[in-house]
Amino acid sequence: MRHYEGVQDQEKRVGQLLAGPRGRELCARLAGVPAWDVHDEDASVVVSRLLSGEPGEDVVPDLNGDDPLAAVPVLGEIAEQVSYWGDYTAADPLEEPAVLAVIRAQAEMVAGAGGCQWWWSALDRDAQVYVQWTGRAESAPALEPAYAAAMLREVARRAAETEQSMDSDRHKPAGSGVNGSWWSHPWPGAFSTTRHLGRLGSLLLAGYEDGFGDTEAVIWPLAVADGARVWEIDTPAAWQDLVSAYPRPATATYRHTWAWTGWDGEWLTPDWPAVANDWDGVHLTVAGYLGAAGRALPVASARTMLAGWNPDETYWLADVITPSGEPQRWRTKDGDPLAWDRY
Repeated sequence: MRHYEGVQDQEKRVGQLLAGPRGRELCARLAGVPAWDVHDEDASVVVSRLLSGEPGEDVVPDLNGDDPLAAVPVLGEIAEQVSYWGDYTAADPLEEPAVLAVIRAQAEMVAGAGGCQWWWSALDRDAQVYVQWTGRAESAPALEPAYAAAMLREVARRAAETEQSMDSDRHKPAGSGVNGSWWSHPWPGAFSTTRHLGRLGSLLLAGYEDGFGDTEAVIWPLAVADGARVWEIDTPAAWQDLVSAYPRPATATYRHTWAWTGWDGEWLTPDWPAVANDWDGVHLTVAGYLGAAGRALPVASARTMLAGWNPDETYWLADVITPSGEPQRWRTKDGDPLAWDRY
């Protein structure tokens, strides 16, 4: 198993949280800034609210204990509200020096909180589950032999087809052509898992990117083969290293969708069939998500972006997963990220 070292001490963890759009938003929310201010107001409004010392209407969780779920509602809501497409500017009010100076205290709190230490942990091989959203008639996890090979062929075919079909718009000014894909995980057909955590059947139940407000799910406990090779994305550099080692040119696909970043050059994403030659799965830690998601990260002279992934999500590229226990039905009624119950 590859584990990317680099976030072992407190200062590096704080820096990672403040460097990422999702991490800064988490810290701002913990400082009491409502979600709509983070997303919709300009820098002056956010700065004014933070510097006033007046808490917003959002309930700020207590992270002084060791509860691993204490900050999960905020984490899930952040994932639910992100967007990687549209006419946005690259400017982020949370990057303002005055804002960073204030929310640094929240970054230090998260980095040292006992209940958040698992955010920096590698894949929990003994707690992986698949979430089947029953309200959308999704199927059970694909675990039949040779599924992964067929999935990877389709992933490669779709990627090549999309890049070719959008090539006519490739040289138009960024943002002026037709949008393509906005996600950078393997698609279509790849299945992913997150961990069972405390009383929550899956971390994914608390919120996920591009969510549909699902209220019912079946949780499938799964076992990971002992020898499964897993690439850990626990820092932005780990994602950059993955793309650098297994690059796939994807400029036509992403040029116009990701123009909001301000980048007007080449884009790269992982070549997933090539990744699968050496790795059986790719796991994104919570800290990796907060530090890397939504950033135009350099790879040589190009850029890449981690988008469409969820905190603690692992995408599987090989047939190394087997059932481990009976599936469980879960549902929620009031929309509380932690108010899911078995039935």
